[in-house]
Amino acid sequence: MDLRVVLVAPENPLNVGFVARAMRAFGAADLVVAASAWKTLPAEARVTGVCAPDILDGVRFESGLADALRGCGTAIAFSRRPTDSRREEFSLARSLPASLNLKGKTALVFGRESSGLTRAESALCPHLARIPCEGGVSLNLGQAVAVALFALTASGEAEPARMFTAASMDRMLALWDYLQPRLAAAPRFSETRQRRVRQMLYRLRLDDADCDALFSVMRALSPSPRPSSP
Repeated sequence: MDLRVVLVAPENPLNVGFVARAMRAFGAADLVVAASAWKTLPAEARVTGVCAPDILDGVRFESGLADALRGCGTAIAFSRRPTDSRREEFSLARSLPASLNLKGKTALVFGRESSGLTRAESALCPHLARIPCEGGVSLNLGQAVAVALFALTASGEAEPARMFTAASMDRMLALWDYLQPRLAAAPRFSETRQRRVRQMLYRLRLDDADCDALFSVMRALSPSPRPSSP
């Protein structure tokens, strides 16, 4: 299973080391830090990640979550935050959903220790996973990554719901980069409604041919967005 762990704006470098340790234990090696003020990995990460120096040496920094997801087939956001849109949502306490296709690279996305992922960041991911905890207690970032990696690597691949290859995150992000400014230019499309449209596109389970057809329709029917006033 080809997994990428994405940490959005991590706050404690010791936790990054714990994440690398968990990745080493479960055979994952692709670590990306997104939307962080760090330009290089703080030295403290190597204290807790001493057994995974190669993972820490290879960590990649991206300016935003969308860039961190490029090259992936799908992405799973891990969050306790309530969502305001219809999502492909599941709990790690149950079996993986049939719609979850893990044949390509899969990004596992985790947010800040203090506040998690924003709703806008979570909406970038087609799937939303919950790690059930009792009494309102949440796991440490390194613990959460370890639980997620164990659940996904131990379960094997989910049976695909349909016999086709879903469009990659790159294709879906490109489609959204074209559509989003046109929605934003329409007064009735608030940020909440835009997130719902994005999730609707994910739920359609588009393949590459579907993306090409939908993109052609949008280009034919949608005028270019007007430039904003200075």
